[in-house]
Amino acid sequence: MAFWNIQSVFSNFLFLQVDIRDKDGLEKVFASTRFDAVIHFAGLKAVGESVQKPLLYYDHNVVGTINLLEVMAAHGCKKLVFSSSAAVYGSPKNSPCTEDFPLTPHNPYGRTKLMAEEICRDIYHSDPEWNIILLRYFNPVGAHPSGYLGEDPCGTPNNLMPFVQQIAVGRRPSLTIFGNNYATKDGTGVRDYIHVVDLAEGHLFALKKLFESSSNIGLDKWLPPYIL
Repeated sequence: MAFWNIQSVFSNFLFLQVDIRDKDGLEKVFASTRFDAVIHFAGLKAVGESVQKPLLYYDHNVVGTINLLEVMAAHGCKKLVFSSSAAVYGSPKNSPCTEDFPLTPHNPYGRTKLMAEEICRDIYHSDPEWNIILLRYFNPVGAHPSGYLGEDPCGTPNNLMPFVQQIAVGRRPSLTIFGNNYATKDGTGVRDYIHVVDLAEGHLFALKKLFESSSNIGLDKWLPPYIL
């Protein structure tokens, strides 16, 4: 379904479905054509599931990343934008959160992202031909203006926005907001959200500015759940 949605918006692209853990499959893809750079989104991202199935997350997010980097290197493709996460910070004590904050992830998902970052840093320092940008996301939300590309998960969503959308279209009766004693305007928790289109534009900018660094992706505008 996701492929057909993409095709309805963008027609000039080649789609090849390969599991990032399948190194032979990755090898065939890189042998089939020349790649100038890679934007690495592949992986699992549900925090709760990572606590229940940590080995699955280390397999996808860490082993899969190693596979990709090895195949890229073998084919002389050494420009990478890596999709990391603000989860690498754990629970920062101050806001806004900057790239030099301590990296203390609280769950397996965050730790897999931090491990992948460290691997990227190590290969960069070992081989100056690599150019790498690490982007740490803060709660992406929204959809493509066409309406064809957006988050519509099967089953119970892991993120807030799909819950809100399902309530808006009548698929769920209500939304439960947990906590009312936070140090915020109305007592509910707040988060820094970024629209997915802005995030996509950030990736295009990163492709033009490939160098070794870590960057946060967010707006530093903290919103309570009811605003969404």
